[in-house]
Amino acid sequence: MQIAARRAFLTQDHRLALVWRLLSYLFLFIVVNLLASVVRVVLEGAGVPSVIGRLVFTLLYISGTLGLTYGYRRFIDRRSWSGIALPPLHKGLRDITVGVVFAILMVALVFGLESAAGWIQVVGSEGGTGALTLVVDSLLVSLAFGVCEEISMRGYLFQNLGEGRPIWMATLMTGVIFSVFHLLGGVGFDVQGLLFLLFILLLNVFLVLTRLLTRSLWLAIGFHTVFDWMAIIVGLGVVVQYDRHLLHLTRTVSVSAEYLLSMVVVILGILLLLIWARLRNRHLSWHSTLTEDGQLQAPEAQPGTVEQAG
Repeated sequence: MQIAARRAFLTQDHRLALVWRLLSYLFLFIVVNLLASVVRVVLEGAGVPSVIGRLVFTLLYISGTLGLTYGYRRFIDRRSWSGIALPPLHKGLRDITVGVVFAILMVALVFGLESAAGWIQVVGSEGGTGALTLVVDSLLVSLAFGVCEEISMRGYLFQNLGEGRPIWMATLMTGVIFSVFHLLGGVGFDVQGLLFLLFILLLNVFLVLTRLLTRSLWLAIGFHTVFDWMAIIVGLGVVVQYDRHLLHLTRTVSVSAEYLLSMVVVILGILLLLIWARLRNRHLSWHSTLTEDGQLQAPEAQPGTVEQAG
């Protein structure tokens, strides 16, 4: 009985079994978010300006997620931190810039196509100090979720899943978990909710590709942060549920149409990444697995598909 229990909770090298590592990590990740949120609410209840409260939330959420992930990677996984694919910030500035540009172009394309089709019309905008507060507050919340979700999802979860499974399977499982987290935000199970989840799954593929092709999370972090921020600013309904926007819009179609259009734009982004990979001679095999330090390795049965550095 004791041996069976050990096999259920421990691996052969006496580490906590994968399912328990992931479940406990995700539970504590949620706890970090809740604690940061509680601190923000307490501060704002005591009369602290909302932007300061949001800044404290962002700092606590990011530092807490980094600390949690580092602790799990080094002491629970007993693996190298390099597997999280988060090199020093100064080495990721170019990737962050590319991610920011990608995000601006994608949101601008969705917004432009909706405007051209007459799906949305700008009827007003925030002004004065309220506009500045909204811009800063939405940037902070976008930064918090952009950094923390990439470190946890495309960093810790994807790395752990990819070490023992093909990349396609690790990507699918990460996408499902990523979608479940958004379900917790109140997305329903109607047609609009289904389209939203399909959009999240496609977005996860795009973000995983940026990690695999750049061997870093920085492009994904830059993209995720600015994509959310721009969506809030211009009033798009994708990804971020926010009660205020800089632009005030009226819609002639449902948000479901926006999800469909956004999926098309994300697919275009995926195709661009794959074309870029081919031009740079970076051959990606979805049957590959991840090494402990986050690099791609081909399966033993296909030694000729090892990815080329470059």
